[in-house]
Amino acid sequence: MMPSAVESFRMLSMKRRLVHRSSFSLLAALLLGAVVACGRATPPAAAPSAAKTETTQNQIVTDKTTGTAAELRRRADEALLKPDYKAALEPLEALRAAEPSPRVLLDLGAAYEALADRDKAKARYAELQRAYSGTPEARAGLFRQANLAAYGEAWAELGTLAETILALSPADDVSKMTGLGARGLARVEQGDDVHGMRDIQDGLDIMEATHYGSSGRLPVAAAQLQFGLAEARRVRSEKIGLAVPTEEFLGKFEVRCAMLLAAQSAFTDAIRSEDARWAAMSGFRVGEMYRVLHHDLMAIPPNKMANTKDKQQLFFSMMHVRYRVLLEKGADMMIRTIALGEKLGDASVWLEKARTTKVAIDKAIEDEKATIAQLPYTEAEVQKALDILKKKVELQQEKEQKAREKLPRG
Repeated sequence: MMPSAVESFRMLSMKRRLVHRSSFSLLAALLLGAVVACGRATPPAAAPSAAKTETTQNQIVTDKTTGTAAELRRRADEALLKPDYKAALEPLEALRAAEPSPRVLLDLGAAYEALADRDKAKARYAELQRAYSGTPEARAGLFRQANLAAYGEAWAELGTLAETILALSPADDVSKMTGLGARGLARVEQGDDVHGMRDIQDGLDIMEATHYGSSGRLPVAAAQLQFGLAEARRVRSEKIGLAVPTEEFLGKFEVRCAMLLAAQSAFTDAIRSEDARWAAMSGFRVGEMYRVLHHDLMAIPPNKMANTKDKQQLFFSMMHVRYRVLLEKGADMMIRTIALGEKLGDASVWLEKARTTKVAIDKAIEDEKATIAQLPYTEAEVQKALDILKKKVELQQEKEQKAREKLPRG
């Protein structure tokens, strides 16, 4: 028996309600499961994760934020413009999980970098290289990654990144300078100042030919080259030992001081960098150079002329009074470096090294004063003796110069 029209309508309505209810229940279960999974799991750093939910309205949902891709991008841009890098992280990480792009990863790396979270910054830049190699954003991220490696003293990593930069195509002047500077610096720091200096000089030649960084603050590529040049000079100067026979000391000391001043000049150029991190690195190195020079001078034993106890005591007094200024110069540079790091809110290894070295220098200065106090000479007496010695040396040099001038030419 066929059902009536009324009964057929009732049966069709019931089927529609059942289908609607089952569909709604399935969607709700899927949504709830995805949100719970998002709260439990953390997306891996190596690749975008599926720890997200897209509803029928294209909403991106994470355990920390929600919104459409356009809304998240707008919120990230507004935070970056303020700049409020911490506020930019949540929308950018949500986009990274749901709709990754070269720009998202580059912005994330820059935000983490600004917050001094260098490990996460390097991870995002590395992810950018893996996923979007060849894009302008990947090239920019590679340069920033190399800058972080140098600042973290990861010299082997810097050398590897330098080779990648030098292999970029097309190779413009900035990429060449960046790659040569990074490879040269990595080589110098790992003990090869010969090949390192060659790379650095090649980069400096490009810099000079293109007038790169010739006005105002130095771009990072130029600052890295100047820092590398200073490091090569510093390393070479510190290879000059001062514990030599008396007749050789003055010549060795003059050469070492000349190289030290040349290194300081290059460090001073690097301090003009538009990236203050190179200024902090350079300031520390200048202060450390003075501390090392003082240490090496204090290790020099008395010469043969100091053949009595009184003469040996006078020798030590003169050395401590004359060269204590090196420690004072070193302490001043450490104070400046620490102040710069604290202003930047930085907690890098360079800042910690500066604090540690400052403590060591302060102790050395106190030890100097205590040493002189135990000797039978006051600082005034020692200074007077130094002035007399200085006049004698100047007169001797003047006499030798006049004798050379009287020699026949040719």
